[in-house]
Amino acid sequence: MFWFFFLIALIKADSIEFQCPPTTASIQHLLDEAYIPGASIIVLNRDEVLYQKGIGYHSPPISEQRQPMNALSSVFVLASISKTFIAVATMQMVELNLLNLDEDINKYLSPRMKIIHPYYPNAIITTRHLLTHTAGIGQNLIEEYKFYLPGDGFTKTNLGDVIEKYLSYNTSWLPVPPGHNITFYSNVGASLAAFIVERLANTSFEEYVQEKILKVLSIDKKDAGYRLSNFQDKKESLIGHYVYNASWLQTFQYMVPQLNVSRADNFSDWLYVPFYGVSRYPAGYLRMSAYSLSLFLQSFLNNFTTLLHNLSSIEEIIHVAPQTNYLNMTDSKYGLMWYWKVIGERRLIGHEGSVPGITTIMMANEKRNLGVIILTNGDVVRDDSQANKVQKTIINMTKELFDCFEKSTNTGSANRSYNFFLNYGIISIICFIFNSFMMLC
Repeated sequence: MFWFFFLIALIKADSIEFQCPPTTASIQHLLDEAYIPGASIIVLNRDEVLYQKGIGYHSPPISEQRQPMNALSSVFVLASISKTFIAVATMQMVELNLLNLDEDINKYLSPRMKIIHPYYPNAIITTRHLLTHTAGIGQNLIEEYKFYLPGDGFTKTNLGDVIEKYLSYNTSWLPVPPGHNITFYSNVGASLAAFIVERLANTSFEEYVQEKILKVLSIDKKDAGYRLSNFQDKKESLIGHYVYNASWLQTFQYMVPQLNVSRADNFSDWLYVPFYGVSRYPAGYLRMSAYSLSLFLQSFLNNFTTLLHNLSSIEEIIHVAPQTNYLNMTDSKYGLMWYWKVIGERRLIGHEGSVPGITTIMMANEKRNLGVIILTNGDVVRDDSQANKVQKTIINMTKELFDCFEKSTNTGSANRSYNFFLNYGIISIICFIFNSFMMLC
């Protein structure tokens, strides 16, 4: 009898592993293994959504009352996927002849401020440098931690003042000149590009995104935005921030005491981070559901025809110039905010993101006829073995989804046939065992 149940289990395990599209159970298993409470997943082509699932919950298993994940309505911080909206807004300015990507940014910042690389004062910085992370801006963690503010506290700050102060420190710059194709990922550089849009459009960047991008895509203000107050009528849809590793409590309390990070309860290993924002908000704190984001990604697959008027604009966004990453910290190749990345030997373009308690990915294949969105409340900011497991799980899920939905009908039939014959073989073994030992087959 043991062998009977064992072989039945083999059939079940095999079905989960080879099934395309993946089942809720198979994905839930991967999420549980990585301590990811939930995920919203969408796969789409240029015309329709091919796969859409909300799996798991808004919060970890620390209480009996848990909100189920919903790809249509669960609202995530997109993290650095937000930067892709900066690229679109910038190219809209280019199409209006208000911005030249290769002009000195001070042409657009004057007389409000003047930005100069302190180690290379004679070298100009352009908007293209900002969008391709080649401006020579570095990371000043002491100042970065000050950006984090509880609730909608960022609305009480001025984006220009925040950026100007950060860049006033020599420690915020790299010892490399701008424009020499040496990349170093910069949230502040991205936000400075957004501030230039703000200056040219004569409106705040968040208002610009609402009117010129989200509204055009029929995404309502109550369904997407940078402010928590945008979701005042649907607070239950907001995904909270939880971190699985209580040993990091003191570190969080030291680095960002203003966020009041605490243990989620007295029994589990989860930390709770109350809702917050950052003063350099354009680079990472746009909030929306996977479904709303899919409207943006689908527009990208269709060359942003409703957002941009010239095909050259989308070509500019995805073009990659020769580049070398500073200290070889990443293999990603940057276009304008969007970047190319190889996952499972497949060249993809899009963006990933992570903030405490949230990890996201939005990618399209090289032909740009298929896209994958995975928004999760897993955490990778700690950069430990657990964080690596979360990251690996999301990357593997992305690979499997592209593998699944890029298959032709014939390939799918072949896999189903393989599945049938494999399972048929296992069933034959069961019959043999039963025939030999129990005389039932």
